[in-house]
Amino acid sequence: MDMNSRSILLLCSVALVGCAHRPCQILGDLFGCNCVSKRPQPEFQDMSVQLPLFDHTLTPDVDVDGYTLQAIRIAADDLLKAEPADLPCGEKQVSYRYRALRKGDIIFVRIEFKPENCGRTVGMLDDGATYAIGVDGRILRRELDGG
Repeated sequence: MDMNSRSILLLCSVALVGCAHRPCQILGDLFGCNCVSKRPQPEFQDMSVQLPLFDHTLTPDVDVDGYTLQAIRIAADDLLKAEPADLPCGEKQVSYRYRALRKGDIIFVRIEFKPENCGRTVGMLDDGATYAIGVDGRILRRELDGG
């Protein structure tokens, strides 16, 4: 194998193997590899914030699997609008409490208004909903409070 062929082989190998790694992003783009996340990085990072070590000794406040997270997001997006800044507090997803229970391939999600998140002590009437969502992402059932 001549030097030119080796260079091409090396270049292709790096592109195929390394396209998911940051240093190879440009090379991957040249070869049509879209496997690198192109999320914008934060403008700054607060290095005074100490990140916990997520190992077997840590007991998290919440441990949510991907299907449960998907179900919660589907239910929240169905009940409440996306979060433009001009929404009143009571209509924002962050103003609600989310509880989930998984039974087989169905995840039950309960969403309720949490008045404390809006600086209130009293909730609203008809302030929530209960969902049954399949692991395939389909809403199987929805029951709105007061409905």
